[in-house]
Amino acid sequence: MSALPHPPEAIDEKSPAGQDVSRRSGPPVVAAQRVLDNAVTEIDMSEKQFWNFAQLQPVAEKPWITFMGRTIRVTDMPEAARLSLGFAA
Repeated sequence: MSALPHPPEAIDEKSPAGQDVSRRSGPPVVAAQRVLDNAVTEIDMSEKQFWNFAQLQPVAEKPWITFMGRTIRVTDMPEAARLSLGFAA
């Protein structure tokens, strides 16, 4: 069985990870389920979505450049900020 490459999964503004909600309501759980159900290999999100997502993550889960081992891409974030956070150029 060979794995087919999947395009990056874009997080839209209506998805739980794209909204400002409390940790207790479960966006990381919903996002984890979405990653597993859709065989996501890479996640695209806006800078605003990234910072909302980062606020929901425990400090122990740094760096936030991945989620469940999947690369997160934030293309609208300034390059200097991406580099300081550890994102690839």
